[in-house]
Amino acid sequence: MKDKHVLIVDDHALFRTGMQMILTQVGQARGVSEAESVKEAFDFNESGVDVVLLDIHLPGLNGIDGIKPIKDKFAGVPIIILSASSDDRSIKDAKTLGASGFLNKAALADEIVSSITAVLGGATCFPEDVELEGVSEQTGLSTTLTPRQIEVLIYLCEGKPNKLIARELEMSENTVRVHVSAILSALGASNRTEAILIAQREGITS
Repeated sequence: MKDKHVLIVDDHALFRTGMQMILTQVGQARGVSEAESVKEAFDFNESGVDVVLLDIHLPGLNGIDGIKPIKDKFAGVPIIILSASSDDRSIKDAKTLGASGFLNKAALADEIVSSITAVLGGATCFPEDVELEGVSEQTGLSTTLTPRQIEVLIYLCEGKPNKLIARELEMSENTVRVHVSAILSALGASNRTEAILIAQREGITS
């Protein structure tokens, strides 16, 4: 893990501070960046990140549904899911959707560092007592939407009109309309309001 750059995506500042100390002092990480949400993580340059630590409970897009867009954004960068609990369903979903590991937030510093080091070396780190074989069915709303569509959907859920979304994402209003149309189709929604309700139900927005 030495000389690697880690991106922590977690909405709790105190936890991020503690994790940063572990990564830099115990793991000797070259650098640690912080984001409070999947949306904020998209602001980082993917070429400068070596591994992503992704909290499972986040505002907006949750960690499980955030795996695919993060993988698409940070191509080739391993993702480790962080959680205060280690329920089998979440662990299996994380594995199915392409995460390289799953860490309990209560893990000791040495365990955290060794797990991240293993993942950086090409291995995976999941709890040994969870049966992961045969898990192949992908779940989650993010499997049907592109990363860009998810970004647009998040802004829709914030009540922003196409013009403001276009400005925020630096694209034309026509392109936004195309994305919105694709989102409605993917969600089986007849209008923006229905799409927002579906997104809230599926955990895209809190």
